[in-house]
Amino acid sequence: MTTEEGNQLPDSTARARTSALASWRPLRRPARALEDQRLMPWGLFLARRPIRLLARLAMPRFGRRVGTRCRSIKEAGHVAVVHWDSLGDAVLLTPVLRELRRTLPHARIVLVCNANNQEVFVNCPYIDSLQTQTVQVSSISLLGASGSRRQALDAAKILAGEARRHGPIDLVVGPDWLDPVYGASFFDGALFCAGGGGRILRHRGGADADIDVRQHFVLRNLNIAHVLGVEVEDDRLEFWTASNDVAEATELLAGLRPDRPIVALGVGASASRRQWPADRFAHVADVLVERLAAQVVLVGAEDAKCAAEEVQAQSNKVALNLVGKTSIGVLGELLRRADLVVGNDSGPIHIAAAVGTSAVVVSQHPVDGEPWVVNSPNRYRPWGVRSIVLQPPTGLESCVNWPTCLADDPHCILSVSDVEVAEAAMMLLATDGLITNGS
Repeated sequence: MTTEEGNQLPDSTARARTSALASWRPLRRPARALEDQRLMPWGLFLARRPIRLLARLAMPRFGRRVGTRCRSIKEAGHVAVVHWDSLGDAVLLTPVLRELRRTLPHARIVLVCNANNQEVFVNCPYIDSLQTQTVQVSSISLLGASGSRRQALDAAKILAGEARRHGPIDLVVGPDWLDPVYGASFFDGALFCAGGGGRILRHRGGADADIDVRQHFVLRNLNIAHVLGVEVEDDRLEFWTASNDVAEATELLAGLRPDRPIVALGVGASASRRQWPADRFAHVADVLVERLAAQVVLVGAEDAKCAAEEVQAQSNKVALNLVGKTSIGVLGELLRRADLVVGNDSGPIHIAAAVGTSAVVVSQHPVDGEPWVVNSPNRYRPWGVRSIVLQPPTGLESCVNWPTCLADDPHCILSVSDVEVAEAAMMLLATDGLITNGS
């Protein structure tokens, strides 16, 4: 015993050892997820090891091998990607599929995706098989995606069929693959990551990856793919369509004049808090038509029909209302032909970015909100194109102490005025050379 240790009181030494034990990584409670910095509940923390063990034991039942055959991604001949998230997230995944194919030109790549996003990937040239899966909306939490055990098992059965028909799968990139700290869904994390991605992550460079969660989602995706061994050369988005999509979009816009700018308004949103009021969209349409002679087209999915009807009821300046009348592929071709897209933070905005169209986005996330939370423009702004994101300067009332707006109805987003949006739209059109400053 050294002199310093001998001078310490017994209870002081015990406290120091207890503190050191509590800080030992296997005994530290991690955050619930990268987006949710609260500590994981004790029950879930203590149960995760048994759950992972059960998941590993369940692997052979679904035709999968525990562990992986290859120690480097270069050895992978059969790769599966599982993606359950929303339309916008599906578009942001496209660079990963391209770079994965570039790295593994001869591997068989299968994608298991949310059935709602099937049209995003049906023409993707980088995958060999597209499998769809019904994903319950209730399984997507506010602060991040967490798949249910039922969804994990359903996906495992799909992969089991792929393994039986085409041989064992060497690498599985699961729905949790972007979360190095396991969040709420340990079962599917073990089921998908233990078979491939997790092991390669651990053995590549001898340490786990340290991914910056404050990066844009595209960069974060590609950085984690790089840690898995993917050679990343390009970060641009892609959106693939068929010839019939091109023909239908051309026919729908045939009545518009080619010498006047086309502005698409994406009036829908997946959550009410992200829905900018219809009367403000109507005012923006009026301003753009009166001042720029713009041709305004309403776009969006079936669930945005009510908002589109409200916009039309309050403005007679709308040239076309195509909400709920197009497939995702045709929507992409319509946005490719538009000069500008103005809309809520939703899937069409990311499709517009993928086809190279500038965008003005109205966000419900306050400027002084946390930068790491889902829906923060730091992570989800339009990628690779000119864009302006308009945000509330601060959270309103009940949202002041929260990382973002958590209201059930439009709340903080109401701080963004129609005047701001119209000016931003005219600024982008002028920047792109579509109007003159004197217009």
